[in-house]
Amino acid sequence: MITLAAQDALELPVDELALHVLEDMVRSATWNTYNYCLSYTTDAAYDGQGASVIAEAVQWLWSHGMIANKPGDNNPHTMFVTRRGREAVEQGITTVRSVNRLQDNLHPLIEAKARRQFLLGEYENAIFVSMKAVEVRVRQLADWGDDIFGTDLMTKAFKAGGPLADPAAPPGEVVGTMMLFSGAYAVLRNPSGHREVSFDDVTEASEAVMTASLLMRMLDKIERRLKP
Repeated sequence: MITLAAQDALELPVDELALHVLEDMVRSATWNTYNYCLSYTTDAAYDGQGASVIAEAVQWLWSHGMIANKPGDNNPHTMFVTRRGREAVEQGITTVRSVNRLQDNLHPLIEAKARRQFLLGEYENAIFVSMKAVEVRVRQLADWGDDIFGTDLMTKAFKAGGPLADPAAPPGEVVGTMMLFSGAYAVLRNPSGHREVSFDDVTEASEAVMTASLLMRMLDKIERRLKP
């Protein structure tokens, strides 16, 4: 059983509690989720609502692919800890949350470029290719060649009168959009292109990739506006 007091378990978010349960499953070589949950119902401290939150945590592990049915066993409760589950135990809740943030919410063009690198722990490469994908798409939508690039590309594309600027938008919004694209490129793409950059904070790295995803969604709207 987990070492948390029942009240502490009740107060934890389900994903964090699930990691405690998973660590206990690995430690105790658990192979049957029914028996695992049943053990909490016979514990006076966990009986009732406490046992219910343990069951919720176990269900979270199933749904996130951290435990799976044992091949060749007809018992639906027989399980093993998956590779992803063992990685989660090693990496901890912060990394698990950051990876989950990128599971279903990335723009397809960013997911195709960055998700694999991020899951491998190559955070710098994930951010680099994400922002590079934004740069390539801005150039394509502006119908420019490779001679214009970097922050200069972003400034010229989005400034008032630029090919991607919205002529119907208030001037402040036009400037803000230009600054958003050029600033994000300068901060997230340029450093990795010029020197070795270490993104040790997995939360920061995941949010940098999500920033590129947001820029791509803004470009989706721009592309729709530009279509005749």
